[in-house]
Amino acid sequence: MSSLKRESQTCSACGATAGIFVCRGCLKSFCLRHTNEHRSSIEQQMETIIFNHERLRQCIAGEEVEEYFQQLHGHVNQWETQSINKIRDTAIDIHQQLKFINQRYHNSTHDQLRQLKQQIRNAQNDGNFFENDLKLWQAEIQKLQSTISEQENLQISLDSNSESFISRIKLTDKTDYNGTIPIDYFECNRKHMNSEDFTNLNLKGEYSSGNKLFRFKLDDLEQNTFVLMGIISTSRTKNVDPYKNPTFYGWSTKNLVYLHGVPHSNIDNYQSDMDGNDIFQLILDCERQTVRLINERTHRKYELNVDISKCPFPWQPHVRILSSL
Repeated sequence: MSSLKRESQTCSACGATAGIFVCRGCLKSFCLRHTNEHRSSIEQQMETIIFNHERLRQCIAGEEVEEYFQQLHGHVNQWETQSINKIRDTAIDIHQQLKFINQRYHNSTHDQLRQLKQQIRNAQNDGNFFENDLKLWQAEIQKLQSTISEQENLQISLDSNSESFISRIKLTDKTDYNGTIPIDYFECNRKHMNSEDFTNLNLKGEYSSGNKLFRFKLDDLEQNTFVLMGIISTSRTKNVDPYKNPTFYGWSTKNLVYLHGVPHSNIDNYQSDMDGNDIFQLILDCERQTVRLINERTHRKYELNVDISKCPFPWQPHVRILSSL
């Protein structure tokens, strides 16, 4: 005689109580108590999605994106103005050279031609000329003719052997790396400084993997301002003088490069060359264990290999400004 055996499923949450409800989404069974908890968890996830959607909507509808695109338009306008000025300056220089050469040849040739004409006329009136005089005058005429012909050898040509003095611009991503890198943008402005020392509060993140790009602008940079740009290790920086941090890798004014807190000069041909309103990119590449700096005005790029034993993970971006030393 055969018997029927009822197959039972236990709650996937506790594994002890029988599962009496099956979720249509994950197809798991839950007891009565954990059914309510499971539904509550789904509703919380829904609230998170709604919150993220609303935050994204506010970001798109806000002024930050529009202001950033206005900055890009400003860069294009600046490039256009600088390019036009370069063309105008070059044209003025060539015009001045042509004017100088023309006046020099004109004055010199006319003076010599006038003197030669007077000599020939006097000799003709007096009848005082011979074969050697004729040869001399003929040579002078040929010499003046050659001088005039030299002007016709001048031409305006394109200098194809030199680099273009107007750089062609294009719209690109802010990094040479493949893929997308999260970007933080901020401005270092003296009016936001605490006393004379400044550390941006947006630079408190810690990074041990992946890539991170920080884009920052130096406003109102004075001649004696001291700037540090790079990374430090958060695992070894407690109670450490921020300007003498032994884990600091980066760059500063006065053409100095820092390797684990020690300043060096003449490394990788680094030149600080910082002006007010300069925009820099600081790229943390944890996978390659490198840090990179790009000056958007000069287009100069610098990269440092980081010794993990000197500057272990996690890393933190380190940008500081001191108005005077």
